[in-house]
Amino acid sequence: MTDPQPTAGETPTIGLGARRSSGQIQRHAIRYSRFVGWAKLVLPLGAGGLLLALAAWPYLSSGFDRLRLVFPKLDQAQVRDLRMVNPRFGGVDKEKRPFTLTADTARQNPENNDLVGLEVPKADIMTKEGAWVVVTSKTGIYQPDSHFLDMFGDVTMFHDKGYQFHTAQARVDLDAGTAEGDQPTDGVGPAGTINGEGFRILKKGETVLFTGKSKLVMNAATSEAK
Repeated sequence: MTDPQPTAGETPTIGLGARRSSGQIQRHAIRYSRFVGWAKLVLPLGAGGLLLALAAWPYLSSGFDRLRLVFPKLDQAQVRDLRMVNPRFGGVDKEKRPFTLTADTARQNPENNDLVGLEVPKADIMTKEGAWVVVTSKTGIYQPDSHFLDMFGDVTMFHDKGYQFHTAQARVDLDAGTAEGDQPTDGVGPAGTINGEGFRILKKGETVLFTGKSKLVMNAATSEAK
């Protein structure tokens, strides 16, 4: 049998299909050759990098150990401990006179935001006449809302008129400008020395009362006028 011949007006299609198939094959061959070339370049580089990483691992491991020593893990208790260095609290009292409270460090109580623990607190209070009263101690507890300051350990009160008092603990009301304590207290000033079982400072240092059994020793008056 013989193949049928195309009739007049018909376009042969066998030749076109063959040309399209050979073009696709050529494009696939080009892409494959590009992939092979890329693989020949990348694979040796990757293998070389892996070998370098394996050789350098002992040095990297020791470096990570040193970093762990420099940056230790934080304890959760330390994270919850809100600590401030050289804090400063300021305000005005009921009579609109300023006061300031400073410390070496402050730590806020995580269970009560109105309690702030202080190390080496120092309270500065201005009197009605413009004089200053300064109270210091080893530790303290401050209540920012009520402006109460409880001081413990070597509590010392200075008045710029030359008076100085010592006791073991005291409570200072920064709003009212008062202070009081029920521990043995001793004081010294231009007039002499005094001891008592407790004390009360009123009106921002204008009045000082020694409570309980008290003893006052006056300085001897000089006969020469100065």
